[in-house]
Amino acid sequence: MQQEKVISKDWLRIDPFDSPILKNAPKHQPEKFSQYKDLKDEQDNVIGFLVDDQQYFFNEDGGWIDYNGCYYDKEGQPAGWFVLHPGDVVHEHFYDQDGFYVPSDDENGDLDNVKAEKVKSQQNVAT
Repeated sequence: MQQEKVISKDWLRIDPFDSPILKNAPKHQPEKFSQYKDLKDEQDNVIGFLVDDQQYFFNEDGGWIDYNGCYYDKEGQPAGWFVLHPGDVVHEHFYDQDGFYVPSDDENGDLDNVKAEKVKSQQNVAT
């Protein structure tokens, strides 16, 4: 059973087209997750864990996101950050552990459309 990702109001708000490199990101705290209690579904499958009365759910890769947007891989190692688009509480973006923006497949399509429109408008101006 796949759980919905918890999107927190504490995540950074960043437009990756304006800021393709993440600066001043929240610090990962893997030590915070050293003691936990498993969360299980109705079929007794582990779907996440509980730390200090906060629930964390695993994604399809076995990783999870803390309430600051810090992403951890299935081994519990820091693996990047999720941020929200400014003015939008649903549209999230991902930055890798080096702080570089990693577009989703949908965003890659959007970026291609923006580039195509820009080329088209430049061609119209040139003619």
